[in-house]
Amino acid sequence: MTIPRSVADMLTTHTLFEVECIDRMSLNVYVPGLQYAPGLVAYVHQQLGLPVASTAPLARITDRFSAVVHRFADTRHIP
Repeated sequence: MTIPRSVADMLTTHTLFEVECIDRMSLNVYVPGLQYAPGLVAYVHQQLGLPVASTAPLARITDRFSAVVHRFADTRHIP
């Protein structure tokens, strides 16, 4: 398996777009390694650099992402 070299390559060769609703957009990402406890523990240790695997830091990442999306929408007056 090769690693995609660009975002364009990723979108072209590794994504499936499906329209479910005409006024909403969402992005669902499937990362096989994170579907199992050992992969999630490795992610927390290696990527986040945390000594203890906990869902608390993952919640903070989600909250920060959500806040950025809301700020983007508010700035552009998008409901």
